[in-house]
Amino acid sequence: MRIEAGAFLRGLASDLPWKLAALVVAIIVFYTVRSRISATGTFSVHVEAEQVPGLAVLKAEPFEVRVTFRGAYAELQQLNTRDLCVLLRPKAIGSGGSEQVRVHAGDVRGQSGNLRVVGIDPKSVLLTFDRQAQMMFPVAPPPVEGKPLRGRVELDYAPHMVQVTGARRQLQEWKAADFHLQTQPVDVDGCVQSFTKNVDIATPGAAWQMDVTPREVSVKVNISTEQSTREMREFPVLIAAAPGRKGAWQVLPPTVQLRLTGRAEMVDAITPDSLVVMVDARRASADQPTVLPVLVHLPPGVTLDDVQCVPDSVALLRNEE
Repeated sequence: MRIEAGAFLRGLASDLPWKLAALVVAIIVFYTVRSRISATGTFSVHVEAEQVPGLAVLKAEPFEVRVTFRGAYAELQQLNTRDLCVLLRPKAIGSGGSEQVRVHAGDVRGQSGNLRVVGIDPKSVLLTFDRQAQMMFPVAPPPVEGKPLRGRVELDYAPHMVQVTGARRQLQEWKAADFHLQTQPVDVDGCVQSFTKNVDIATPGAAWQMDVTPREVSVKVNISTEQSTREMREFPVLIAAAPGRKGAWQVLPPTVQLRLTGRAEMVDAITPDSLVVMVDARRASADQPTVLPVLVHLPPGVTLDDVQCVPDSVALLRNEE
């Protein structure tokens, strides 16, 4: 079938604005989709080395490399750099030696999905080795961040000593300097009650690839608040009697005085309606007055250091109908 040139040009020129607009939209969509499915991102990744029997890495130069990934934009956004590492495979060389190890794409660990390594800078790392040693080091008290809502913070933690495995030269320098390992901080901002948590021991940047055992300490955080004492006068004493028992009971004295001692916020939150002060009439004699202890029942969930009742016992009399 033969198409005349004039007819072809007229068909091409017809609705030209709409055709140009469609072309622009197609180009925008193309590059938008491409950027979403084929984006790049560069991250700093720390270097580790596979264990060589009897040896430890004294230092790595550099201790981080820049790794460029290519993949979907969403996967790059979700990439957690803490999960990334470059795991090198050095040769078994003598103590005190060094080795220039080339970094390959397969040495990068921790990426997920379909992300690909497309660049590494620098392409090699200098590893310096030393004899492996084990020594015990003290752990410094965990630092505290923030302030509790009330009271002051007291810490108790364990263990106070941990075992560190690493390069002998580095460990000897630490011993000479009376080095203390630090921990991650304990956040007490806004806390009102004591609690216990485990915190990680932070390895200093100078200690490249040290092994700490255990890797965390247990911290007991005691939030001590100021003590408060509150008195309630002429508090009525209730009677708990067995069902169906005849007669009227009389309490002497009919009221008592309460003295409540505990954390200030706990004492202040107690209302008279939430307290129950009573005697158990089931233990009373039917023929003569009986002296019984006064029982004080606190609201559910309330714990006080001391509860005093004055007097702490009352006489219970039974009047026959």
